[in-house]
Order: sequence, then C-alpha cells, then structure tokens
Amino acid sequence: MDNDVLYKGACYGLLSEILESLNPESKRVGVLGTARFVVASRITRAKLAKDANSALEDLGQFLVSSIVLDPTDSEQRLAAEFEVAAQIRGLALDTGESQLCAIVLERAIPLLVTGDKRAIEGIERLLDDEPRLVELGGKVRCLEQVILVVLARGNPEAIWASICAELAVDKALTFAFGCSQSELRLDSVLEGLASYINAVRAVAPRVLAN
Repeated sequence: MDNDVLYKGACYGLLSEILESLNPESKRVGVLGTARFVVASRITRAKLAKDANSALEDLGQFLVSSIVLDPTDSEQRLAAEFEVAAQIRGLALDTGESQLCAIVLERAIPLLVTGDKRAIEGIERLLDDEPRLVELGGKVRCLEQVILVVLARGNPEAIWASICAELAVDKALTFAFGCSQSELRLDSVLEGLASYINAVRAVAPRVLAN
C-alpha cells in the first residue's frame, strides 16, 4: 500500500476497514519503512475537520500490524531505473511508487494499492519500454476500487459520513459520495466510483486489477 492510501485512510478513520478488505485472513499489509514519518508529517500539516491526533492514532495502530518493506540494494537500483525511465518520458512515477513497483516485482507480491492515478498511468505507459514491469499487469488497484470493496463489506452510511466529514482529503471521493447532499444516495455513489475506476482503466487497461 502506498503512502497516499495510508494518508487518506487515516484521515477518514477507515484504515481498519481498508485492511480488512485487502487481506481479511492475515490482516497484514506491506508499507514502505518511510511511511511512518512521511504520512504522519502529511497528517500534521493537513487542515482536517477532526483532531489530527485521531488520524495519527489510527495510523499508528495500523502500522503496528503492517509489514515494513525496506527495499534491498537490488530493489533500490531497479526502482531508480524505473524512475529515470519515467522521467525521460515525462511520466509521473516518484521514488516511493518506483520502490513499491520494484518490491512487488522482486518479492512476487500479488497486489499494489495506490492512490496515485498518475503513477498508475505512468506504469502502464512504461510497460512497452520496460519489459520487467509486465509482471505488474493486473496487479495494481486504485483507491476507488478499495473503497468500493469497503462499501460492500461495511456500513455504507458510516463510510459516507466518514468521507464527507473530510471534504478536502480527496476531491474525487468527495464528489463520488455526493457530499453536497444531506444524505447517502448509494446508487449514485456506486455509479460515481465505477465512473472513476473506468476512467483509470481507460488509461491503464493492462495494469489495473479487476
């Protein structure tokens, strides 16, 4: 899981639900070792409607059960190659996303969850020039896909309230959940999430997971 999903999940207070949706058996998800500091700093600087300490507490509890993914030397070299290749082509693939790609490939991890849609498109566009990335085909899941599963497994009203309480955290989710409305309209939310997922699939058909 990338730092963007960690951040948004903590701000919404939905990290436990996200974890349950991704890995209900072991309830463990891998995160970069730097996530603890990077995400906590981002939460502290954010203008949240709720007390930031609540989001920081949720983050801390989640990280206790997570698997820390520190890239090996070979993974760092591979990540750097991906990042340079992306820069040459003017694609958005930063250090963190590049490292996660390398780790997923080198350790045969079944899924990469990211909230960075530009990175997903960047990976897709690099597939033709970077044969090593082909193994990521069908292994990348976007935030909207995760939230869709969380909705199906949880309490839609509570999830709607959590997301609409923090309007500035993710504009796409705020819009999809109809946060300008006074109540949850589930059919509209599902349609909105599907629309965003289809938009990502249109630019990353080989990469995006089903």
